[in-house]
Amino acid sequence: MKKQTTGVYLLKDDKILFLIRKKKNDAIHKQGMYLPIGGHVELGEGLEEEAIREVYEESGITVHSVELNGIVYIRSQHSGLYDNVIFMFTSSDFTGEPVTGREGSFEWVERDKLDEVNLYEGDRIYLPLLQKHEFFVVEFLYKGFELIEHKIITLL
Repeated sequence: MKKQTTGVYLLKDDKILFLIRKKKNDAIHKQGMYLPIGGHVELGEGLEEEAIREVYEESGITVHSVELNGIVYIRSQHSGLYDNVIFMFTSSDFTGEPVTGREGSFEWVERDKLDEVNLYEGDRIYLPLLQKHEFFVVEFLYKGFELIEHKIITLL
């Protein structure tokens, strides 16, 4: 089974907003990881609509527009999980400040300090692509939380 989700990075000055997951470990995420804001696309919902909705629901920030920067395809070797297609967006067009909620707290991280925060190995691969290219497509194969291999499919 495949699921479609979005990930949104809000950009301000030379910083990126991350959600720091507070929920306990589950099959998909570990507690304390730095993540984009995002979630599952609901039936009949547009990608941009979902991205904007998730940012508001998780952070209280109102996004006025988003830009699609890439697609991350995560293949899972973990039984009972699903493959995930993540549409990665950025936005500098928003109002409000993040409010800690049920998903976690938020932190603005300087772009040159991304190596100092708790990111998944795959995120360390695609975040530079997100910052350097107009568009990218990358595929990851995971077994549990371990990155087995990756392939950069497209860079524009």
